[in-house]
Amino acid sequence: MVLDACERRLNNCSNRSFSFKPPSQPDIHVDIDHQPHPAGPAATALPYVFVIGFNKTGTTSIDGFFRANGFPSIHWGNNRLAARMFANCLQGRPALEGYDQTFRVFSDMVYRTRRAWFEGNSLFRTIDADYPGAYFLYNTRPMQDWLASREKHRGAMVGESLLAFYLRYLKTQDIQVVRDHWRRTREHFEQEIRAYFSGNPRFMEISIEDEDFASKVSSFIGVPLDASHWVARNVTPGWLRSPVASRTD
Repeated sequence: MVLDACERRLNNCSNRSFSFKPPSQPDIHVDIDHQPHPAGPAATALPYVFVIGFNKTGTTSIDGFFRANGFPSIHWGNNRLAARMFANCLQGRPALEGYDQTFRVFSDMVYRTRRAWFEGNSLFRTIDADYPGAYFLYNTRPMQDWLASREKHRGAMVGESLLAFYLRYLKTQDIQVVRDHWRRTREHFEQEIRAYFSGNPRFMEISIEDEDFASKVSSFIGVPLDASHWVARNVTPGWLRSPVASRTD
């Protein structure tokens, strides 16, 4: 996680918005004062679910699954979600203030520019303190599959792929160096969440390749969910090794 540039900028930002200006790039402006419409009465009765798996672990599919089952759900939010989370924490507000009255499921909580990469899932302790009773779903997949999917990911919001960003950030041309960095980051995160949530019934770690994924998630949060809505969304091109992998990127 790349936090230094984010922290320096956010310490100087107003309550409303901030901009990053990478060298030779236009301003990347994020309006963190964006206020989604409040959720209706039925939605507010639903539990909070924080999907804390990394990108390329089925986050888009999970977001679609919950949406189709009537949960107000937000996935990434064009950088706004993670930016608001970080700003809220720096300024002593609940981590999801500005979104917590509208949405019940949160996933892909990432902020990215050419200079910074911030993973909102790193705030799991703060989120747990701010939202008592919330559920934490750690969605995962086999390590080698995840690394390959990340390597193939072609999202280029700021003009370069995820792999290109990390090659530049780590000052290397060796893809294996990047893969090793991603592996260590994930392994360290897993050690932390497993220790923190040990014995906690509101935490579940589950592979997106689990054939009973939908029913297990339904049992976990105590809400009936239609398993037919568990379908592939945003699958990485060229990464369709098996029927299971093809539906869960």
